[in-house]
Amino acid sequence: MKEKLKNGIGIVIIIILLGMIGMLITNAVKANTEEVINPVATFEIQDYGTVKLELYPKYAPNTVANFIALIESGFYNNKVIYGKDDICLYMARDTDENAEGPKVSLIDSSVEADSDNDYAYEIKGEFVANQFEQNTLRHEKGVLSLNRSDYSSYGLTEESYNSGSYRFSVMMKEDANLNGVYCAFGKVTEGLDVLENIYQNAPIAVNEEDSQEDTSSIQSFETMPVISNATIDTHGIEYAKPEVHKAFDIQAYMNELYSQYLSY
Repeated sequence: MKEKLKNGIGIVIIIILLGMIGMLITNAVKANTEEVINPVATFEIQDYGTVKLELYPKYAPNTVANFIALIESGFYNNKVIYGKDDICLYMARDTDENAEGPKVSLIDSSVEADSDNDYAYEIKGEFVANQFEQNTLRHEKGVLSLNRSDYSSYGLTEESYNSGSYRFSVMMKEDANLNGVYCAFGKVTEGLDVLENIYQNAPIAVNEEDSQEDTSSIQSFETMPVISNATIDTHGIEYAKPEVHKAFDIQAYMNELYSQYLSY
C-alpha cells in the first residue's frame, strides 16, 4: 500500500512538473512569435499628402511617450516642415523660429498652466553615447531622429545630449555618423514619397539660394509645408507620461559667465 502511495505521489509530481515545463515553453514561443503592435502616428501635410510614422518604444520608450503625449495634446497641429540639409528633412517647428517649446502643463494635466511648476521642458537623450544602451536603431532612410542642440563648443556635453524636446528629422538618406549620438525612435511606413517630393521639389527661400552649395547647413523652404493635423493610434495601449526636465537656457548661462568675467 505504501509503495503504491509513493508511486502515485511520484506520478502526480511528474505530471505537475511536465505541466509547468509545457507552460514555460508555450509562453516562450508566444513571446517570440507574438506580433508587437507599435503606436502609429499620422501626419496630414497640407497640399502634399499623408504620412504614417511607426514609433518604436522598444528602442526609445521615453522619447516615444513624449511624442505620443504631444500629438494627443494637439501640439503638432499647424507646425511646419521648415527645411532640409544633405541628409534630413526637418519637421515640426513653429512658423516663428524662436517660439518657445512645449511646457509641462501641455503633457501633464496635474500641472497648472503658467504656474511655478510649469516650464519649457526637454527630455534625456536615449542613445548609446548618453549611456542608453538599448537604442540600436540605425539612422537609415525614413527613420525618425529627435533633434537636439549642440553646445559642445562650450564643453556642455550633458546639456547637449539632453536637449531634445519636440523637433525631429526624417532621414532622407542613411548616415551612420548619427548612430549612437542622436535618438532614433521611429520610421516612416507610408508616405515616404510625400516627404521625398517635399525634399526634392519644395523651393528654398530666396535669401538662401546663394548658399545652396553648402548642403550640410539647414536650408529653409520658401513656403514651409504645414502639418495640418497629427493623430496617434496606440492600439489601446496606454503609455506613461514622459520624464522631463527644465529646458537648458544657453543665453542665461552665457550671461552668467559674462557677469562672472566682469566681476574679476
